[in-house]
Amino acid sequence: MAQSKNRQEARLQDLIVRAKAMNVQVRKEKLLREAGYRVHSGRCRVNGQDVILIDRDVPIGDQIEFLAGELAERRDPPAAASDEMTQSLSGEQA
Repeated sequence: MAQSKNRQEARLQDLIVRAKAMNVQVRKEKLLREAGYRVHSGRCRVNGQDVILIDRDVPIGDQIEFLAGELAERRDPPAAASDEMTQSLSGEQA
């Protein structure tokens, strides 16, 4: 079990290093909860810097899944308009 946890921790650290390479800061923090208010890990921008906040109290497997998903979404953003469509909208001719 300890070996599995070490592998998971290594995987999480690898994802954090990858995020840094993408100029994204990852912070593991205790996200405070209030009565009637549920917090979630998430991303935001602080002074122009992309930041991903991970709730350190959730299981490490969930932290890995969340961070991997956020990085994949950032790496492969939703399909942008094709060049042809962009040219059409800007009034250019191919």
